Amino acid sequence: MMARKKEEQGRRRKKRKNVDIINDSDDLIMELITQMKEAAEEDRELNQQKQPAIKKLRLLTKVNAQLKKSDLHHAFLDCGILNGITEWLAPLPDRSLPHLTVRESLLKHLLDFPPISSESLKMSGIGKAVMYLYKHPRETRQHKEFAGKLINEWSRPIFNLTSNYKTLTREEREQRDYEQLPKRRRLSLEGANTPRRDLEKILAGKDKNSKPGMPGFIQRARVPQPSKKDYVIRPKWNIDEQPSRSSMKKELNKYEKHQRAFAERKKNKKQQRAVPISVEGKNMAL
Repeated sequence: MMARKKEEQGRRRKKRKNVDIINDSDDLIMELITQMKEAAEEDRELNQQKQPAIKKLRLLTKVNAQLKKSDLHHAFLDCGILNGITEWLAPLPDRSLPHLTVRESLLKHLLDFPPISSESLKMSGIGKAVMYLYKHPRETRQHKEFAGKLINEWSRPIFNLTSNYKTLTREEREQRDYEQLPKRRRLSLEGANTPRRDLEKILAGKDKNSKPGMPGFIQRARVPQPSKKDYVIRPKWNIDEQPSRSSMKKELNKYEKHQRAFAERKKNKKQQRAVPISVEGKNMAL
C-alpha cells in the first residue's frame, strides 16, 4: 500500500512539474514576443529619425537561441510568435528592408517550423511579409529561394494541393521542373514559346514592331527553334487527286527540240573524228 501511494505521489509531482515547465515556457515565449515587438517599434522610430536601426540586430542572438528549440515550436505558434516575426520582416518607414542577417535567420526558422494553419497565416500577416521579400528587386537570390519554398508550402493547403509528388499530375510536375530551372534556361524557353504576331497585320503594314527603329525590331535572321508540341491528330489532305508525274514534266517546243538534236549531233561528231597519223611515225603508241 505504501509503495503504491509513493508511486502515485511521484506521478502527480511529475505532472505538476511538467505543467510548471509548460507555464514557464509560455511566459518566456510571451516575454520574448513582447521584446521583439518593442525592438521593431524602436527600429521604426530610429529609422524615422535617420539613425541606424540596430535594436532587432542586438536582440537577434537571443531570438535565435529560443527559436532553435524544436520541441517548443508548437508552443511558439500557439503564443503568436508569427506576429513578432512579421514585424521584424516588415519594411522600415523609408521602405528599406531589415538587416540582411535578420531576414536570413527568420526565414530559416520559418522553414523549420511545423505546418502552419491558414488562419494563423491570415491573422499574423506573415504570408504578406514573405511575399514582399520574394518580389522585392533588391532581395538576395538565396532569400528569394527561401521565400519561394515557404510560399509554395503555405499555399498548398489553401488550394487543396498535396505535397506528395507521387500524386501530382504531369502538368504539375512539368511546372515544378520549370520553376527549378536556371534563369537563363527559363528565358530561352520563354523566348522559344513567344506567341506569333498576326500575319494579316504584318502583311497590311499595321504591325508597329515590324518597322526599323521600333522596339522589338530585329534586323537579322532568327535561328529556327524546334517545335515542342506533341501532334496527335494528323491534318486532313485538302487535295482529292495527286498530280501524276507525267503531267508534271515540261513539254519541249520546236526550237528546244532542234537545239537538243543539234547538241547531240555535235557531240557524236567529236567522238567519231579520226586520229591523225604521222608519216614519220611520230606520237605512235608502241
